[in-house]
Amino acid sequence: MRLAFDAQVDLGALAIRWQAIALVAIFLMALAWWWRSLRRTRPGIAPDDLLFVLLGIVPGALVGGRVVHGLVFSEAYLARPEAILDLAQGSLSLAGAVLGGLISGAYVCRLLGHSVRIWCEAAAGPLLVAIGLGKLSLLLAGGGQGLPFDGPWAVSFIGPGPWLAADPDIPAHPSQVYEGLWTLAGLALVARWRPSPDGRAGPRLGGTFLAALVWWLAGRFVTAFTWRDDRAAGILGAEQLIALVSAAAIAAAVWLGRRPKVTGR
Repeated sequence: MRLAFDAQVDLGALAIRWQAIALVAIFLMALAWWWRSLRRTRPGIAPDDLLFVLLGIVPGALVGGRVVHGLVFSEAYLARPEAILDLAQGSLSLAGAVLGGLISGAYVCRLLGHSVRIWCEAAAGPLLVAIGLGKLSLLLAGGGQGLPFDGPWAVSFIGPGPWLAADPDIPAHPSQVYEGLWTLAGLALVARWRPSPDGRAGPRLGGTFLAALVWWLAGRFVTAFTWRDDRAAGILGAEQLIALVSAAAIAAAVWLGRRPKVTGR
């Protein structure tokens, strides 16, 4: 599949990527869904609290995304460790940004006196939508291509772009589409999940969010086999190891939390 289109819209002296426009629309849609879910659970919640939690997510996402990015490309940053602080060089790891933002956002949520489980429960669907559609939006920028591939669904980009991929004209796995579709498929899991506050009639409150997170990490682990990243341990890349360890840690925490407490006689 050879894609040819103008990757940006020119507004006078200003050029804006279609991907940037799509990302703004995706963010606003996910945010509206999250807010609606929160208001349905806690009608009296203040809009300012949502804003404070969002602001709290930002530093954790930046630090987490940058730290994991530095670990993935450690060889490049060992020569100039200070470059890890320069956001103009390299990028952010999506897995690190999500996990880091979760930690800092949860901290602010607790400072405001809210239940982290309730806020996470409301964020399960919006998280999957934001990540899934965000991945698909890479098509609008010619990014997210995987290993070279000559199958019928291989994707390449022709024309001036400007494209994000280094070799956009070479047919490759549409890795961005794989991960995006897998993530969106997790919405079916969210729709069927019916948590209860005490966990007796089903998973505990907040379990939907953790299930959604594990679902996405599992899909990221699988689709990363088609990425162009170097291997860090055997056939696994650094991002795959991070996704695997993170998913296993979350699953173990959920399992340990569900175990009945043993009390002495």
